Amino acid sequence: MKLGYFTFPIHPKNLSFYKSIKLDEKAIIYADKLNFNEAFIGEHVTDNYEKITSNMIFISNLISKTKKIKLGTGTVNLPNTHPVTVASSISMLDHMSKGRIIFGIGPGSLVSDMEIYETLEKNRNEMFMESISHIKKLWTSSPPYDLQGKFWKISTKKTFDKKLSIGYIQKTLQKPYPEIVVTSLSANNDSLIGLCKQKWNLISSNFLHEHYLKIHGQVLKKNKFKSQNWRMARMIFVNKNKRVIEDYVYSKKGPFYLMVDQIFNKLKKYKRLEVVRENPDENLNQITTEKLLRRLVICGDEIKVKDDIQKLKDTVGNFNTLTYVGEHWRSPKLSMESMKLLSEKIIHKIK
Repeated sequence: MKLGYFTFPIHPKNLSFYKSIKLDEKAIIYADKLNFNEAFIGEHVTDNYEKITSNMIFISNLISKTKKIKLGTGTVNLPNTHPVTVASSISMLDHMSKGRIIFGIGPGSLVSDMEIYETLEKNRNEMFMESISHIKKLWTSSPPYDLQGKFWKISTKKTFDKKLSIGYIQKTLQKPYPEIVVTSLSANNDSLIGLCKQKWNLISSNFLHEHYLKIHGQVLKKNKFKSQNWRMARMIFVNKNKRVIEDYVYSKKGPFYLMVDQIFNKLKKYKRLEVVRENPDENLNQITTEKLLRRLVICGDEIKVKDDIQKLKDTVGNFNTLTYVGEHWRSPKLSMESMKLLSEKIIHKIK
């Protein structure tokens, strides 16, 4: 099984912008040293807890500081940016990294980002599909371009000049383009079938319970394609000391509590708590941060964590990559040791 890394990231809001960025950078450089296969980086423009405002800029800074790890946008929120900007930037990153880019995409979910980009009242899913269609055409077709859509019109018909070599969009190094990945915090069959038809890969959210993950597994199995790579995002903490676990994972001052509580409060405010139900019949009023921590974080010593990951795989289906969700490094020593134990002592034992 492959091992990946994902960061929203979520840090205390009073931690400086610079320190937040440096912690995320350090975590991914460390993941590279531990032979993690890949790392995905989130992107939010208007969130004081999740401070990476451009995952493409962040990745450009990591390319020369890492050796083998693939670097993924997790995700580029397509309605917020012009398709030409995305296509040309991803092409540049793909060449800079010598083909280590994974293109994670989504419509975005942060309402304040939607408002500031003036898409709050627009059909963002429609914008998302139009944008990725334009991007793929820019990567696979020759100029002059003339792409007509509802939200964007992309053309170099008037100014294209073959002799001067102007009017071109740079192609990606990977052909026909980098792997496309989407994240899912739902169990919508039509959406899952649609991504399989597009041959896009899935990261199942670390906030989904087994009931919904089974649906992901069933749909992906029925709609399997050659390059399918199902990624399972999970919050994980490896440590044999129960008192350390209680403090680092479950206490209100711990980084896992910070991460889960922040997402829980957003979902609660915008009436989306149904996505973190343990089952469709659970009363939304009974869901708490504490319950979600107990249900969703895999923690314990090496044996327990290995057994829990194996049980999850046996229950929900044969996912290909375990994606470790990075927490705020309140204690770099504890967080780094957890990553190291997972990489060196556990992941190769999963069948």
